[in-house]
Amino acid sequence: MDINNNKAQTLSCDADVLKRFSRELMELTQLPRCSVPERWLCEAVQGFANIVGFDAAWWGQLYLSSDASSPGSSPRIMMDGSLGLRSSFAQEWHRISGVDRFAKASISYLGKAVRGGHDDLPDTGCAEVEAFCRRHDILHSMAVTLEFPCSGMLFFVSIYRSATSRGFDRLDALLMEEFLTHLAYYWKQYLAKIRFETLPNGWDNYALTNRKGELLYIGKAVRVALERKYVGWQGSSLPRLIADKLSTVPPALIADENKGIIVHHCGDLIALTLCSHQRSSALSPRELSAASLYAQGSSYKQVARMLGITPATARTYLRSAYVQLGVSNKVELLSALRQPGES
Repeated sequence: MDINNNKAQTLSCDADVLKRFSRELMELTQLPRCSVPERWLCEAVQGFANIVGFDAAWWGQLYLSSDASSPGSSPRIMMDGSLGLRSSFAQEWHRISGVDRFAKASISYLGKAVRGGHDDLPDTGCAEVEAFCRRHDILHSMAVTLEFPCSGMLFFVSIYRSATSRGFDRLDALLMEEFLTHLAYYWKQYLAKIRFETLPNGWDNYALTNRKGELLYIGKAVRVALERKYVGWQGSSLPRLIADKLSTVPPALIADENKGIIVHHCGDLIALTLCSHQRSSALSPRELSAASLYAQGSSYKQVARMLGITPATARTYLRSAYVQLGVSNKVELLSALRQPGES
């Protein structure tokens, strides 16, 4: 296993590689216009194959299931996508995540490209990991893990080559580090463009899905609330009970006795934000949804459109919210709805 820690070392890089790298970076700037948001990361990772070739790839968000310093901590994937891998890949990997030295090394060296290859397998000390790699023919691996964004979660991209291919070299590692820095930046910009048009809460209180409930992004607070409510839930989709409700366009979903999840529509996507029931227990779910959107700058007509109600009904909800919360303007409304500790 190798970690690329010396960028200062002179690496030979021909003009063709530089041109391909530059071209794919330019493509990243165009991806925010992607007509199918679920394809954004897939197209971005696929573009990297034009710089450094690979046979398969895996990406997503992850966290450690317990304190990182604990010997028993293991990485858990909450949102993922892949190219050239079986649909069961993530589920199978979770069974060996606690003993996967390669994954833990990537998490330990954030921003650095970690490489593993066929020659490293006997040193894993775990027959399960070796069998997993051979079963999926991922005998050469390279991964970069980043803090991304201020969500309490990590973001990773892993690429793989089969046993018949050569391993990744130091130039491959350097190119991946630099490319992932740009990819993460533009992915965050894309999320921000969707998020800040209407949504107030911090990144950790926010999640984004398509209408099937398949996650595109999830923050730590939303993950924790859902895990407490739906014991045993994990994966790249919302819990089935929530995903099924998205088709009926509910204004609010209950996570637990203290927290609620407000549903917002962002074109073909659905954004979820976590809020406190204690702050707004006097409001009905519809009133709370309308008040949250209005407080963040949406007009009452925009509120009506996002909630699928008439403008007159939206104004009725807002008047009721103002009366019940004892506020007289948007600034006071925002303060009344704000979570403890938010500024």
